[in-house]
Parts: sequence; structure tokens; C-alpha cells
Amino acid sequence: MHRKIILGTVAFATLTLIAACNRETASNNQPADNSVPAQTASAPAGNTDGTNQNTQTAQNNVQPGTRNDTVSAAKDAVSGAIGTISAELTTTAKGFVDAAAVGDMYEVQAGQLALMRSHMPELKKFAQMMVDDHTKTSSELKSVLMKSAPDVSPPTDLDARREGMLNDLKGAKDEDFDGRYIAQQIGAHNEAVILMRGYAKDGDNAAIKSFATATLPKVQRHLDMINDIDRQYRASNAQARNASSGSNTTTR
Repeated sequence: MHRKIILGTVAFATLTLIAACNRETASNNQPADNSVPAQTASAPAGNTDGTNQNTQTAQNNVQPGTRNDTVSAAKDAVSGAIGTISAELTTTAKGFVDAAAVGDMYEVQAGQLALMRSHMPELKKFAQMMVDDHTKTSSELKSVLMKSAPDVSPPTDLDARREGMLNDLKGAKDEDFDGRYIAQQIGAHNEAVILMRGYAKDGDNAAIKSFATATLPKVQRHLDMINDIDRQYRASNAQARNASSGSNTTTR
């Protein structure tokens, strides 16, 4: 029964994500990356899968202001639901390493974006911590694998889900960026807490379980910090809206 509920949730989430992507395509007045269809028609010489180079080109072409924040929020919510379910089911060393390594890569790249685009000093400080801490965590995991699971290799590229999240960050309007980054960070760290806690309890490799146990408090601290920043962000926005409303009333 539990597995059926999980599969049903994943199916619903996937359908919702597809609908959100369709809405974004319909609402975008400017065609995104017109050069991509022509590029993907044939594989570049020497590219074994025919997609990596073109995908990277499309990703690099994402410009600020090309994403609808309402649609991005819906996609992030679905992504978070899928990630949470996946984290809850992860008990193998390979599954854990894939999830943890990709999570670290996303955190570093998202943090680098936030350092360039965030307006909040607190958020910039948090973003730098994400770059530093997740770079360190990634290195620590590789060291653990060399000793305890040399046959398990962490991925070197982001998965499609995290790549989509990064593209929504890149494409966020200037005024939407902080809110989108905060929302993604809350979702990503909720997922990471579940992943670390679950593998520490039920994982199949003792050394990696110890790594998950040691990493869990750090991830929880990150989650607590971003929740605090979120409260500050919401309070600041509410204050600005109230001030604007009062000014309009006085003018009338």
C-alpha cells in the first residue's frame, strides 16, 4: 500500500511538472534558445551521446527574466516532492552517493549564482557557506568512497531535476531571485535531511552510514538558517507592501 501511494504521488507530481512546463512555454513570448533545435538535429563529431554539448549550450543561454516565477514555484514544489520521496526510499550505497553528490553540486552552483545576484547580505553570507560547506562535504564523501566503496563513483554532472532548478534560478527576474533561491534551498535541505537521516539508519555500507550520521547535523543547521532567512525575507516584503499601501492611501 505504501509503495502504491508513493508511485501515485510520483505520477501526479510528474504530470503536474509537465503541465507547468507547458504553461511556461505558452506564456513565454520570446522563443527560448532558437538555435537549440537546429543544433540537436545531429550530434557533434566525437560526442558519444549527441546531447551533452547541446544541452550545455542551452543551459548557458538561460538569461535573467526569461522564467515566470509562478511557474517556477510550481515546478520547484513538484521537484521537492519527487526528491523527498526518492530520499525516503534510498538505502543503497550507489543511490545515496548519487543523491548526495548531485545535491552538493547543485548547492555549490546555486550558491555561486546567489553570490552574484542576491540582494540580501544575509543570503549572500548563506550562499558562501553553501559553496564552502558543500565543496567540503563532496570531498569528504569521495575520501570515504576510496576506502570503503571504491567501486562506487559519484556522478560528475547534475541530473535533469537539479539542472532545471538551476535554470529557473538563472532565468528568474531580478526582483524574484531571492525568493526563488530561498524556496529552492528550503526544499533541497529538507530533502537532504531525509536522505542523511534515512541512510544513517538503514544504509547498507557502514562507513557511508557514518558519513551520513556526521553530515546530518550540518545539513539540519543549514535548513534552520535558511528558514530563519525566509522569515526575514517575508517580514521585509510584508513591511514594504504595507508601506506602499499606506502611501497610496495617503495620496488619495
